Amino acid sequence: MTRIIIIGNGGTGKSTLGEKLGKILNLEVTHLDKMTFKPGWIRVDEDEFRKNLNGIISKENWLVEGWSYHSTLRIRLEASTIIIYLKYSIFVCYWYALIRHIKYSYKQNPYDPDNSPILNKTVKMVKAMWKVYKQYEPELQEMLKEYKNTKQLLVFENRNDLNKFLKKVEINKSVFK
Repeated sequence: MTRIIIIGNGGTGKSTLGEKLGKILNLEVTHLDKMTFKPGWIRVDEDEFRKNLNGIISKENWLVEGWSYHSTLRIRLEASTIIIYLKYSIFVCYWYALIRHIKYSYKQNPYDPDNSPILNKTVKMVKAMWKVYKQYEPELQEMLKEYKNTKQLLVFENRNDLNKFLKKVEINKSVFK
């Protein structure tokens, strides 16, 4: 059974990592932004989100990436067998988010809901990233202490270390317990 959660602030590359790992490990990838928002950045009801999330995490194998409804974080952590935490500096997160927003200014980001221009997301994203940094990440770090002995916990503080790890996974998938 392989159940992976990828968590980290905006701009850390959760979606890209999810796609790469999904291909390597042959896992279905769920992008929480696509579950959280309908086209045009319209937020889905939390009950609907929870119902859809429960359908995904009830499966034997999966990979879920994103932060989304913070209230469901504990549910995802509990259901996972592997937790990947991209713990980057807030300044690095803003930098990569800015690059992404420029890249997708005139085309659809494949990890966002259809018909959702990224410029409409920018202001919300900046505020959300700060809230994740100041409030949600400290809460996550406390939660992760509970799982250090029961789940495989991988923490990356930069993309260089993450890319080295990805190369190991490509060569030997058994790096996951």
